[in-house]
Amino acid sequence: MRLALGLALAPLALVGTAQAADQVAVMADACAGCHGTDGHSIGGMPGFSGKKPEELKKVLHDFKSGAREATVMDRIAKAYSVEQLDAIADYFASRKK
Repeated sequence: MRLALGLALAPLALVGTAQAADQVAVMADACAGCHGTDGHSIGGMPGFSGKKPEELKKVLHDFKSGAREATVMDRIAKAYSVEQLDAIADYFASRKK
């Protein structure tokens, strides 16, 4: 019985994972206006595709906490949870340079 229930519910876990990945992609799209598509900067602002996730997370967390000053990024980072910032950092770290 448990096996049947587990097998019946397994596709829902995949849907949840796909939806979470889609949500991260949507959040990351908000960065494109300044940092370029998939973090490939076209100049002016730093690009961050292919950087180490720990490096990106530190920068985003520093913006959120106010440890790193910025004109706009500190306010943007404060709008996201730490988990969302980590997911965004992982997303850009997975993009090719």
